[in-house]
Amino acid sequence: MEQAFRPLFKHERELIEKLLEPEFAGRDELRAQLQTVTARQILDDGTFLELRCDSNVRAPVRNRVPTEGTCQDTDGGTIDIFLHVVDGFMYELEILKYDGPICKWPTAGDLIV
Repeated sequence: MEQAFRPLFKHERELIEKLLEPEFAGRDELRAQLQTVTARQILDDGTFLELRCDSNVRAPVRNRVPTEGTCQDTDGGTIDIFLHVVDGFMYELEILKYDGPICKWPTAGDLIV
């Protein structure tokens, strides 16, 4: 587990960018926040990131998870990706596979939002 916040890795940024493609309340503000987001890995496998946003642009989202995506792993299992927003700011990126470990890490190109 990481102690310090760091810049997003390329694949993490691309996943969030993909999650921010559909139109929804707060999307544009979240896109603006993305320029200042840093991350800290909470779980050793990289499936749960705490996000810190150094922006003063608050997103008027309606739900804690305003956008999510899904893709299929190479073993046929489903991977779900959730962007959590708290008090109008990106807060967590969560990647879940319910039926075992992730075989192939999801890419933005794999993701259906």
